[in-house]
Amino acid sequence: MENITLDKYQKKVIKNNSKNLLVIAGAGSGKTLTLVYKIKHLIKNHIKPEEILCITFTKAAAISLQNKLKQENIHINVKTFHSLGYNIIKNSKPVSIIKEEFLDNLITQKLKKYPNLIKIIPATFIEIGKGNAQIIKNNLLQNSPYLYKLKDIIKTFINLFKASNYNLNQFKTFYKINKKENLIKTQNRHKLFLNLVKTIYLEYEEYLNYTNQIDFHDMINKATKVVNKEGIYPYKYIIIDEYQDTSLNKCQLIKAIQNKTNAKLIAVGDDWQSIYQFAGSNLDIFLNFKKYFPHTKIIKLKKTYRNSQELLKVAKKFIMQNKKQINKKLHAIKRETKPIIICYYNQNIINTWPKIIKPLKNNTLILGRNKNDINKIPYLNKNMEYMTVHKSKGLEADNVIVVNLENTITGFPCKVKNSEYLKYVTKSSDNYDEERRLFYVALTRTKNKIILLVNKQKPSIFIDEILKQSKKYIKIIDITGEIMYNEIPCLSQNN
Repeated sequence: MENITLDKYQKKVIKNNSKNLLVIAGAGSGKTLTLVYKIKHLIKNHIKPEEILCITFTKAAAISLQNKLKQENIHINVKTFHSLGYNIIKNSKPVSIIKEEFLDNLITQKLKKYPNLIKIIPATFIEIGKGNAQIIKNNLLQNSPYLYKLKDIIKTFINLFKASNYNLNQFKTFYKINKKENLIKTQNRHKLFLNLVKTIYLEYEEYLNYTNQIDFHDMINKATKVVNKEGIYPYKYIIIDEYQDTSLNKCQLIKAIQNKTNAKLIAVGDDWQSIYQFAGSNLDIFLNFKKYFPHTKIIKLKKTYRNSQELLKVAKKFIMQNKKQINKKLHAIKRETKPIIICYYNQNIINTWPKIIKPLKNNTLILGRNKNDINKIPYLNKNMEYMTVHKSKGLEADNVIVVNLENTITGFPCKVKNSEYLKYVTKSSDNYDEERRLFYVALTRTKNKIILLVNKQKPSIFIDEILKQSKKYIKIIDITGEIMYNEIPCLSQNN
């Protein structure tokens, strides 16, 4: 790494010594390299490795960063938020982690005994039995998909409730919101639902306390209480990667650690790639960083090394349709006249798939909106890997193909709406903000060009949108008829 030349924005990050530093790092901007050099710089300036608390969001990301630091002979135990929280609690008193199935089973038991089960079913469920209450109830109690869906809504509600570190008093606020925003008929149904969830939540918390167990949210919430009461190791620096995915309770844990240690904070992330709202991430914590951490300096990494300038233009114009996004200018070294190839097909891609993938010699990511989108792909070659766009964040490949770009309920963007009951615990939006960020992530995984496979009969609204905005950077190939192999250029070249 001594042969690496850092750009001026990366150098700014490394030299900066602010109390709180937010680094806004666009896709492919050398974020990990900057982090490694920042840590190296701190150690050269007499900060001990054990005085640096380094946190990222997934175990895989933590291991990856830890290995990159080891290559520089820097030995830091990179933690996930959950491993950090668990160790803080464990050092205070012995605890064990509850099995996830417990909450599932508790919800099932409560639903089977709940006398008002029919009354809390969302209107969209009433199609079962054409509104006949007894048929609906029988279907639900026989573990139908509708009962599974209702169980999932309750579990998600409790998880998001705890991700915001709410306490029991929050239900008073929920009841007020229900009374203020809903019509009488809806109010009654929502009140019954809130009563049920409150009952399940109370029983769940009582069991956790009685058995001295914690769940993943407790790892954060209880750790914050321990830090506030007992303190923590005197860290001098807190470094957080993927900060755009932070939930409110994780933010509260960091504030507690900083208050006890007076450590300097370096948070790195990209609001354009915030895609985990369903898991509790709160984009406001990134967008309004100064509100949570005063005396902040913001530095943007403006050079990107993965994508072409033309692709960045398309991606930026697309993502900035979201009202709540930070505007930033990204500059790329690479040039590619038409980095995006839209391939239209009829109904399914079975016949055209071999012709699409034949020119792709280097490693290729096949990306889908959902796990089961892999069923749309006839087969994968040795140089190919399928994953969801969520899983692909942080990765890159020579070539990228995106499938399931259809204007359907489970297409891309996905039109499956959050349950009406989840509005109390999440800031849902009806204008596809998060789906738009997810598509941005898909667009920016490629080092060269990206192929978007589009059903001509029902094209995704995102495809219509980028064509309207940026047609001059897009090559269109209609493969609803015959196609010659040489119509799709070789995507493995860096030109």
